[in-house]
Amino acid sequence: MTRRLLRIAAVAFALSALPALAQQPARTPGRAAADKAGPDKGGPDRRGGPPVIGCPSLANYRMLLHDGPQAAAARLADPKADHLGCSALTRAEMTGIVDRVVLGGQSYDCAGVRGTTACHWIESGASAARAGAAGR
Repeated sequence: MTRRLLRIAAVAFALSALPALAQQPARTPGRAAADKAGPDKGGPDRRGGPPVIGCPSLANYRMLLHDGPQAAAARLADPKADHLGCSALTRAEMTGIVDRVVLGGQSYDCAGVRGTTACHWIESGASAARAGAAGR
C-alpha cells in the first residue's frame, strides 16, 4: 500500500513539474545593461564561485545528488557516465530563478538558463550563495 501511494505521488509530482519545463525566464528591461556591466558598475561578478549542478528534471537532480555533491561532480566529470540530462552551470549561464519548490523538507530553485527555455533545478540558494561569495 505504501509503495502504491509513493508511485502515485511520484507520478503526480512529475506531472506538476511539466509546466515549469515549458517556462521561459522573464527578463526586466533594465537588467540587460546590468548583466553586461562589470562588478564595479553594478553588474554581477562573473569570475567567482564554482559551477552549480543543474538538471531540467527535479527527479533526475535528486537521483544525481543522492550520494552527495562530490559523487555527483565525479559522475558529471566521467564522459561515459549517464548524466541524466544534468550539467554544471556557471553564473553567467543563469538568468534568474523562475520557480521554487519544497519537497520532503528540502528546497529547490529552478534557474533559467541562457539558450534554452527549460529551467534547471539547483539547490535552493546555490546561485545567491555563490554571488555572495564572489563579491567578497
